[in-house]
Amino acid sequence: MASIRKRRNHYHVQIRRRGISVTSSFDRLTTAKSWIAKVEGDIERQIFIDTTEAHKTTLLNLLRRYEDEVSPLHKGSKSEQYRIQHLKKHLGHLRLIHLSPHEVSKYRDIRLQTVSPASLKRELVILSRVLTVAERDWGIAIPKNPIPLVSLPKVDKERTRRLENGEEECLVDDSEMGRIITLALETAMRRSEILNIKKSHINFSLCTLLIPTTKTDQPRTIPLSSTALTCLRGQIRASERLSGGVISLYEKPLFTYSARGVSGAFLKRCRRSGIKDLHFHDLRHEATSRLFEKGLNPVEVATITGHKDTKMLIRYTHLRAEDLVGRLG
Repeated sequence: MASIRKRRNHYHVQIRRRGISVTSSFDRLTTAKSWIAKVEGDIERQIFIDTTEAHKTTLLNLLRRYEDEVSPLHKGSKSEQYRIQHLKKHLGHLRLIHLSPHEVSKYRDIRLQTVSPASLKRELVILSRVLTVAERDWGIAIPKNPIPLVSLPKVDKERTRRLENGEEECLVDDSEMGRIITLALETAMRRSEILNIKKSHINFSLCTLLIPTTKTDQPRTIPLSSTALTCLRGQIRASERLSGGVISLYEKPLFTYSARGVSGAFLKRCRRSGIKDLHFHDLRHEATSRLFEKGLNPVEVATITGHKDTKMLIRYTHLRAEDLVGRLG
């Protein structure tokens, strides 16, 4: 049953039917009656979605709640919260009922002026996740997730950059940053894994390193080459001199760099040496390719690199054709 009351210049509508109560206001009587017919029909067909909260709630409200309650539980919370700031700035003013594919498309066009398609997709993945959490966990009915309806540009092809002759010699030296680069090339470890190395993780007698915290949430133990062991011993000595004692060092990360600090220092080294288009993460690709070139099989390589998906392992492997000639005979 529906009731319409005129209050000043607005028509206040309340529908009570099959245990559902919903209200709304309209400027025109004809619009109010059309809405009543649609809602009552949806209730009868049991497809009605109460969008009252979506009319009242802005995306800014959702993003802030997600930032406070959900994002801190994620490993990549810092980068996630950084991307959320852009969503707040451009879309936060919208009520959920008005978050349409058209609005998201406008956001897409604005952001593509300053970021890559890959970065844009990461931002939209977060937006879609926020809407899903709001509907699934917070009981806020979202009329329709607009993200799948927005056309996105193709992401650039995966990088295939490997070190050229002489580049490694320019990058590596007996400094903390030089040892970080050496470990990346010797172990294929991720940046975060290197920066979390503690003395207690290293087993010098077995020549292994425990990596307790990984991107895939699966701890792994990797073998260490003689070069990697020498590198770690050098960093331990440097850290002991810096800390003034062995005991305090045992459960303290060996390296003092932050993640951003590593990327920035690596970029400076490349510029200073005239090396172009090389990112720190390319060292993981380089190291993975070298493991295959040493004759390790995919299972052995995956045990070291931590890849769970063979397709992803292949993406990280870039063998040079000229290096395979000798095997063909």
